[in-house]
Amino acid sequence: MNSSTQPFFTITIPAYNRAYILPETIESIQKQTFSQWEIIVVDDGSTDNTASLISEMAKADARIRYLFQENAERSAARNNGADHAHGMYLLFLDSDDSFFPDHLEKIYKLLEIKSFPVGMVFSNVSYLTETGLERPEIPEMLDGKEFEYMLLQPITPSRVCIHKQVFTEFRFDPEIVIVEDLVLWVSIASKFPVFQLNEASCIYRIHGGNSVDLSKNSYLQRYKGLKRLFSNRRYHQVSKLIPENIKRHLLAECCFNMARHFEFIGNYRKMTHMLLKSFGHKPGYRNKERLYMFLSHFPLTKTLLKK
Repeated sequence: MNSSTQPFFTITIPAYNRAYILPETIESIQKQTFSQWEIIVVDDGSTDNTASLISEMAKADARIRYLFQENAERSAARNNGADHAHGMYLLFLDSDDSFFPDHLEKIYKLLEIKSFPVGMVFSNVSYLTETGLERPEIPEMLDGKEFEYMLLQPITPSRVCIHKQVFTEFRFDPEIVIVEDLVLWVSIASKFPVFQLNEASCIYRIHGGNSVDLSKNSYLQRYKGLKRLFSNRRYHQVSKLIPENIKRHLLAECCFNMARHFEFIGNYRKMTHMLLKSFGHKPGYRNKERLYMFLSHFPLTKTLLKK
């Protein structure tokens, strides 16, 4: 493909001080067997050498573009990239993830089979850990269950491909920090078709920055994001399609994990509060674990449990 050819895919890479890993990420796109693509690196206010790095890479490959924005977090960066995209379909590759060489080709073939729908496609994924690649078991999405699948299965942005026209109606919500991707996928599935490429064609890097750290109350932002999805007027049409039992399950899960955080840091009063809040959302959720956690921090009960 020469520089004057219209790209079919636009891959947006939001980046904040990731110059040390961006070449590896971009190289995984340059190695694609399907060549009609462009990259937009959206620099989210980096203070490292991201700008000069991408400038040099763009001189060598005209399909690479650079945008700078004041720090506004990843949702704004992804939306910014989509606004400047020339491709028909949009992909969002996180700066520390990568594609297998045939990722775009496989996505294209699936889109071709589906007659290039105005909708969304997502692939399966492999995890890159300290010990190498791992391929998790990912459930197959059943026909008619797309909306529920989007709610209950974690789908990272690097796995997703969306028709550009969808972004005239649904976008990443900058008001949501943790579950901005889930909220967007559910919104799309409420109106547009969604398809699964049942092959692992991209790589998600597992490291300390994206693993669960009980020393941090990360589920608080998840809880706030879900509450926004369920109750904000912006999502009224989407929220009314979500079964109440799923809403209760997701909120109870967040509260339970917040209780685990407070247990970890030794704040048993707040731990108890979050356990009760979890129970209030869904009485039947992980009752044995909730009860054990609650009882294990009473002096008499602790003595009995040790025997």
